[in-house]
Amino acid sequence: MRRNWGAYAPSPLVGAAALLVALIILTPVLISSGQPAPGVLTQAELEVDRVLGLNESHFYIRAPSLTIRYAGIWVGIASNFSWNGSKPVNWTSLDWNVWRNSTDVLSFEFATSDDPIALNVTVYYTSPSASATYLGVFAFAVEPVPGGQVLYAATPTPGVAVPGTTPVDNSSLPLAILLALGPSGKLP
Repeated sequence: MRRNWGAYAPSPLVGAAALLVALIILTPVLISSGQPAPGVLTQAELEVDRVLGLNESHFYIRAPSLTIRYAGIWVGIASNFSWNGSKPVNWTSLDWNVWRNSTDVLSFEFATSDDPIALNVTVYYTSPSASATYLGVFAFAVEPVPGGQVLYAATPTPGVAVPGTTPVDNSSLPLAILLALGPSGKLP
């Protein structure tokens, strides 16, 4: 004799109950109070901003989510070179004469009137399960053009894309550039 259990437990209620049980079991896994493992959430980016008419560029290094704490951020700065965006950068001739760093931070920011400027960025992230290093080398120059200014950008870092030119205006900037995942997470 075959019984119809649908009279005692209609299938929509069984499905809803099963989903509720799964959510109760998985909630501690889905909501973590610690740092996430290295990956998409911990990716670091460099943001470049400049206001038309002001002689100052602003740089921000942080996670796209703004909630990731990095073990350290190091920025080498080279500004004593000649480049206007019209020729390739001589990367081997750059003198990283200024280094700025900060540890245990959500972001790192600075402003400068140096033009052109090159940045050598290393970001180190660590969690209890693993670590990651994000990096990139960049050059930026601001040049006048009819009707405004243009920001030239270049990089020799594999896996990092920068636009060659970006108009200096509120619709084009800030410019967000994802840093490359470096060799297994380690301090520079």
